[in-house]
Amino acid sequence: MRREAQASQAIFDLPARKWFIPDGDLDFSAIHFSRRAATPVGPAAGPHTQLAQNIVLAWLAGSRIIELKTVQVNDRLEIPRPCIHVPNIGYNVEWSQELRVEESTKEYAKAVFLIEILKATRAFGMFPDAPATHAALDTVYDISVGYDLEGIRSDKVNGFLQALKRPRALFDELRGELTREFPEYRDLPLPESISDCVTLSTFHGCPADQIEAIGRHLLEECGLHTFIKLNPTLLGYERVQELLIERLGYRRLELRQDAFDHDLQYDDGLAILRNLRDVAERHGSTIGAKFTNTMVVANKADVFPTQADPYMYVSGPPLHVIAMTLMQRFREDLGFEFPVSFSAGVDAKNFPAAVACGMVPVTTCTDLLRQGGYGRLPAYLRALGKEMQRVGVTSREAYVLAARGRGAEAAKEALKLVSVDAGLWHREGSGLTKTAVEHPGDLPRALRGLAPAQGLDPDDLVLLTTRVAGRLNGSDIVPLLPSDPRYHAHTNAKAPRTIDSTLDLYDCINCDLCIAACPNDAIFAYEAAPVATGTVRLETDGAGGIRRLAGRGFTINEAHQLAVIEGACNECSNCEVYCPEVGAPFVVKERLFLTHDDFDRAWHLDGFVREGDILLARLDGRNLRLRQDHDANRGTVTGEGIDLELSLDPFEVTGGTVSDDGGIDTALLWRMKTVWDSIFCATAPNMLNSMHHTDE
Repeated sequence: MRREAQASQAIFDLPARKWFIPDGDLDFSAIHFSRRAATPVGPAAGPHTQLAQNIVLAWLAGSRIIELKTVQVNDRLEIPRPCIHVPNIGYNVEWSQELRVEESTKEYAKAVFLIEILKATRAFGMFPDAPATHAALDTVYDISVGYDLEGIRSDKVNGFLQALKRPRALFDELRGELTREFPEYRDLPLPESISDCVTLSTFHGCPADQIEAIGRHLLEECGLHTFIKLNPTLLGYERVQELLIERLGYRRLELRQDAFDHDLQYDDGLAILRNLRDVAERHGSTIGAKFTNTMVVANKADVFPTQADPYMYVSGPPLHVIAMTLMQRFREDLGFEFPVSFSAGVDAKNFPAAVACGMVPVTTCTDLLRQGGYGRLPAYLRALGKEMQRVGVTSREAYVLAARGRGAEAAKEALKLVSVDAGLWHREGSGLTKTAVEHPGDLPRALRGLAPAQGLDPDDLVLLTTRVAGRLNGSDIVPLLPSDPRYHAHTNAKAPRTIDSTLDLYDCINCDLCIAACPNDAIFAYEAAPVATGTVRLETDGAGGIRRLAGRGFTINEAHQLAVIEGACNECSNCEVYCPEVGAPFVVKERLFLTHDDFDRAWHLDGFVREGDILLARLDGRNLRLRQDHDANRGTVTGEGIDLELSLDPFEVTGGTVSDDGGIDTALLWRMKTVWDSIFCATAPNMLNSMHHTDE
């Protein structure tokens, strides 16, 4: 990170111009289960929060409540590929744990450590040294676990939860991994706990009694503040059919009645929250709900042709309308105020309205899979800032109270809920109403001012009032959504631009859209030396020598090229969706491995890995080794059926042997040379050459 920041004004390929730089005049902060987060936005548990670099990228772009990707006991799943398709609205297959649980645990600890380094160094000096910067650093991490009671009670998942609650051993291990290049970070103060809050994600069809039992376990046995993630099927088949098909016009999507029949029912969902509220209060914890999971529909062969499951899952604009409708109905029917987390089709345009509904956090996924990736997040906060300024406030909590002009109404209802003084509103109501109308930014302070005399906690009173205001605001906002054309099928039918060109190993159109489209930062750019040269095909001459035939040639026209880091790529295929050419970058471009073990495990894939001063390659299924001695201007390439001697300048084969079945085109040797010179030995930092770099 440090080398890239200093050399390229970027971290993990995200340019500093796309980072979130706080505005000292605006306070976006929110309280999430008693912890302060500097903004209410973050990535939803999913593809953007499974690797350390993903989480760092989300943080740089402004996320301060980060939902870590869901962990489950079954961590040896075979995930169908492709698993994501976001040409306009989003589709995915049911997928979760891609890493081993212990790997996820370490990735999350690494992410927290890296973010603490960024905080301490102000992103290596790239954040301004100003009070606004320091106030904008507070970050909260939310754990996500699934999917059944037996799995969550297992030693594996319980160990994961305890490790994140008490991560000292994890951090000590990571301190020991820091090279001598970074001694100043070894003793950096780190959090005593990564997280004390969890979101429960359950499979579609999980019985109500099991969901409640898991919630009890998390509250009672684990001592965690808990969100229950709810499914959009709670609205019922007829209501979802009306919204999705009839009003929004997504007629190519097909709902499955059986999915609704087997899933949690609405009244059962209300009962779970009501029952768990009492459990949480007895144990000093908090229960809330997250709206929502993705929307189950019938699988379409043209979307996921390799998926045998009859279901696929929809996200993006249509889900936003369905989830907001469910959220509002649930809040109005539950009978008490409770924490609400939200993630469904959130983007920069609707983010302020979601915040106005008093929900914390408001997270996003599908929008970050579109062109621009993590760089889309700062626009969320800019949009919120404009709305705050429009209503004349400078804090998020004041914005929730003022957004729809219902701050005084919310204050009246909140005070009636918590105060035993029946005459309180009669005495204070006119003053609070005047403040709400004339000076809306002062209403939170006014509420805090009167709380102590009533024996109330000032912050708790403001928090309750914002939740009431959020529910009231939702009653204005949500009914308008189905009529908004931006959520309709005809508005979301356009696919990304394509051109009549086939993607090649080198010299694509270099739009770099695939870099931002990859949630794992697995695709990166590098600079190669342009070259156009003839090559030869080397075969045995039958007498121990080499016969040279015309080869296919080797050409690189442009310096700017792209490659893929295998250890970060999960073959989700999102890069293919946004590539204008025909082809998938993760398949076509050079593939680089981070470790020799990874290289050996992926025996069926071509690619490269560095082993000290040797480049190992697997090309056309053949394992090769390139060793170079630049001082002597010579090298060797050895492998299955070949033992070649090279001149490095000019680059050519000077001797050696080729077996009867060992013929090779020297174009492959040029590929090896290009990867070694342009990636592993490049001066510009990347994940591959940084592993072998020291400043000494």
